[in-house]
Parts: sequence; structure tokens; C-alpha cells
Amino acid sequence: MNNDLILFPSMTAVLKGREVLRRHGIFSRVIRTPADLRRSSCGYSLLVKKSFDEAVSLIKSANVKTVGIAAADLS
Repeated sequence: MNNDLILFPSMTAVLKGREVLRRHGIFSRVIRTPADLRRSSCGYSLLVKKSFDEAVSLIKSANVKTVGIAAADLS
């Protein structure tokens, strides 16, 4: 099962992103970024299972820096 991840350059950005989503009623969870996706990220990502496109849009609108998005099999 693929899950949608938003990758960030720092833990501070991860926490800011999570707060933006929380304020808009979108659940997300901070997880360790899978090893094969850690190239330019801080090593932590937000896992968003519902409303992923809206979540990405909200984070960008809030000017929270991201490194990118990815789909990862976390099973």
C-alpha cells in the first residue's frame, strides 16, 4: 500500500507543516523518511493519508519549505 509523504529540509519545517495541517483539520504523522528517500531531506517526513493534494497546497501557501513529495510502501 502506498502512502503519501511530504519531505522537508529540517525538523522545524516538519513541525510547522504539521501545525498548518492540524489547523485545517488534516491529520498527519511525523515519521522517519525511508532510507532511499533521505537524499536531501532532514530524515523526517509527514505522512498524509487523506486529502494529500490539499495538504501539499496548504503547506506551500503557508510558505513552509519542502524538499518534495514521495509515495512509499510502508507496510
